[in-house]
Amino acid sequence: MADLTTTEKKKLERYFDMGGGYFCNLSNAELEELIADELNIEIYDEKYNFKSGSKANRVRALWLLEDNHTVAQFLTAALERDDFEKENSFSYTGNTNKTLRDECIQIATRLKEGQPQPQPQPQPQPQPQPQPFSQPSAETQGLNWDKPTMKNKVFIVHGHDELVKEKVARFIAQVGLEPIILHEQFSGSKTIIEKIEHYADQACFAIVLYTPCDRGAKATEKSPKYRARQNVVFEHGYFIGKLGRDKVTAVVKGDIELPNDFSGVVYEKFDDTDSWKLALAKEMRGGGCEINLNALV
Repeated sequence: MADLTTTEKKKLERYFDMGGGYFCNLSNAELEELIADELNIEIYDEKYNFKSGSKANRVRALWLLEDNHTVAQFLTAALERDDFEKENSFSYTGNTNKTLRDECIQIATRLKEGQPQPQPQPQPQPQPQPQPFSQPSAETQGLNWDKPTMKNKVFIVHGHDELVKEKVARFIAQVGLEPIILHEQFSGSKTIIEKIEHYADQACFAIVLYTPCDRGAKATEKSPKYRARQNVVFEHGYFIGKLGRDKVTAVVKGDIELPNDFSGVVYEKFDDTDSWKLALAKEMRGGGCEINLNALV
């Protein structure tokens, strides 16, 4: 196990943008290639399938299972790749905090050189004050043990538009929730519908992305129209039945054909101004999700 403190892990997670299950802006294949090239490790091996199996959780498993030198080698390679993207990509969306980057370099250097963990200074403990007598609450008496905890995951139903999917996923992470993207989740030999059922139970909300991925028309029409993938329409109906209409919102991109049963249902229009974010955040909060609206300012 790598000799990382809790504070160091938080700094690394913040710099590499791991809050929503991601790692930088790397795809699954890019993360797999980076770790295989640098460490000769298969990150999608079952031993690294930690919690949800997301990219961020697999990196956390790497920190947990591998030694200091291996983790230092990975961090150095990840920082070098991030620097390359920063200098050569016109659409770089990574972290530009130089101070935080320097701290991450120091962490990698410490691990590589085998230096001991920085020890926190002990803080003086306040003396306990006598509390006035009061009746125990209902919860401490055990009357509220079965109170359910608030779910913090949002299921994204999507087609083939990777850009819209990634933008919506980043938005969900930005407001303090965790996006569920089905193909990034552990399968466990389940069928697709079994995976949908399993991960739908973990969601407090569902966002359905209607993007122009297919074209079709009635048999009597000659000009096909853009429409969403059939799985998107099916899963939209499934989540309305599963979560309720108030916990499902559709996001529509472009001028596309919508299902007839969709008529009259409010949806958010996806555009480059990002005005959809605030509208979608309000819908999510109205549906019961605990979100941080201040993160959108």
